[in-house]
Amino acid sequence: MRRYALLFASVISSAAFGQTAHTPQFKEYPVSERYDGPQAAPQLTPGTTAWYFRTRIREAARQKPNFAGHYVLAVWGCGAECLSSAIIDVKTGRVYFNDSICCWFTPELPEKPDNFEPIAFKLTSRLVVFTGMLNEEGRNSPHYFKFEHGKLVAIP
Repeated sequence: MRRYALLFASVISSAAFGQTAHTPQFKEYPVSERYDGPQAAPQLTPGTTAWYFRTRIREAARQKPNFAGHYVLAVWGCGAECLSSAIIDVKTGRVYFNDSICCWFTPELPEKPDNFEPIAFKLTSRLVVFTGMLNEEGRNSPHYFKFEHGKLVAIP
């Protein structure tokens, strides 16, 4: 009984003092390979989302991988304080699209820190962090995703 009382007290004190859940770290989502071979041209089929952003995607696909071992995470502006992005597989040319991210500053935080990045990612990790509102909806905060099988999967 005492064990349950201590556990309950611990949970209550954590909530009372604002302790939060675990924050995902890049090192927790390592990649199994890094690719430096020939890069495939991006797959751009007329009428698809990739086709509408073909100039940005072609430019980005010329870069060396910068995300998850063999992908280029391309980012471009879609308005004031708004970014769109796509993930390009340099091995196959497949293009994957992501939610847009916007509105990362509020009246409480009018100036951005020097090191602020609304989309954070690394070559050595499958983790992506979007900070702001996804598709101009929901909460204005960090959103954590892991890239698996061509999809960004939310990390709760």
